[in-house]
Amino acid sequence: MKIWLSSILLAALYLPGAAMEFPADGFAPGWKRSGPLETFGPAALYNVIDGGAELFLEMGFGDLRVQKYAGSGAEIAVEAYRMENAAAALGIYLLKCSRETELPGIDTRHSGDRFQIALLKNDYFIFINNFSGREELLPVMTTLARRIAASVPPGVPVRELGILPAAGQVPGSALLLRGPYSLQSVFTLGDGDVLLLAGKIFAAAAAYRDVSGASHTLIVAPYADAVLARHAFDHLRRHLDPYLRVEAAGDDFFIFKDFQDQYGRAELRGDRIEIRVKLAQFPDSRQP
Repeated sequence: MKIWLSSILLAALYLPGAAMEFPADGFAPGWKRSGPLETFGPAALYNVIDGGAELFLEMGFGDLRVQKYAGSGAEIAVEAYRMENAAAALGIYLLKCSRETELPGIDTRHSGDRFQIALLKNDYFIFINNFSGREELLPVMTTLARRIAASVPPGVPVRELGILPAAGQVPGSALLLRGPYSLQSVFTLGDGDVLLLAGKIFAAAAAYRDVSGASHTLIVAPYADAVLARHAFDHLRRHLDPYLRVEAAGDDFFIFKDFQDQYGRAELRGDRIEIRVKLAQFPDSRQP
């Protein structure tokens, strides 16, 4: 799949947000900072992350600060990604954490185990990495998570997932999308930024299951107005992945079949596009 970066680099422009403080030496008995605090901007992210920098840039990356700590013959590294806003931080968190696993002693939203804790607060997405994987270091990681979370103000609620209907939604399946890299994690609709999100518009996706047990995935992309939504819908239709075969179409919808013989339906609804994929049966041309 070809993906273009011109609009993604624009999305890397960063708006200052909540401050975050790294714990000082002695935050836990015998633990202190190991090496200086390192800071990386958008241009340096490719050299720091072993793959996946494009996803951060697309979602709205500001900067990355890394602080390592040493103690008990081991090392723990904190990676603090400051994102453009709280929605961008939530978007990365949902894409990176998949199924959330909570740990005792941490009140802030998180997911983790003895190897890594992923922490979300305001416009920060934070990894706490235990390179040794030693179980007895989990309390130290937990202390770090609590101290870091306490230094970040709560921020405003993220409402971008509200465009998804609640009925039938599979818990824990919702994702935020902002361009081709995040969209690709859900479904391949075509090359490049096929929904014209441009690293600026937050679309959302989730899995759904009806009373019969049938399931599908819904993608909802909102636009500023109906004209822009029409433009994006027409662009999607023209640049649909060649592996998706159109089975039926009208002025504001089309139905397609993928290489696994599952169906999808894209529909223009005012100022938004709704796309259902992974349908087991041929869908009606319209569906509430």
